[in-house]
Amino acid sequence: MKSASEKTAALERQAFSDRLRRAIADFDESLLSPTVLAREFNRRSRHSTIGTTAAYKWLSGEAIPQQEKLSFLATWLRVSVQWLRYGAVADDSEAGAVVGNKERRRQDKLLSDFGALGERDKALIENLIQAMLHNQSS
Repeated sequence: MKSASEKTAALERQAFSDRLRRAIADFDESLLSPTVLAREFNRRSRHSTIGTTAAYKWLSGEAIPQQEKLSFLATWLRVSVQWLRYGAVADDSEAGAVVGNKERRRQDKLLSDFGALGERDKALIENLIQAMLHNQSS
């Protein structure tokens, strides 16, 4: 039988997982796959990497990431570290960041994805956007 502290720790891990899944669903549902989450985390993080097993454990409530990875996740997903880890929200402006505006999150994701591209691909996308805007105004 589990002790009270083990039950509390398990509930804490599950609550973290629920918040992580909520933040991911608001940001990009494809990241709910442990494989995709690990790949995209590693693609964006300059300081640490994770494996698919770690991503699975975070998403399933088996583990909570270390502070450095938790901070990166929160920044990437556009939520506060405090909310992601503990569920606490300091004020109304932070609450708005948690719930978020889907369009803003979509734009943030596009900007983040654009930033991950190489210079040649960035130039290609810029030219495509300019051509589309030109055609739209014609």
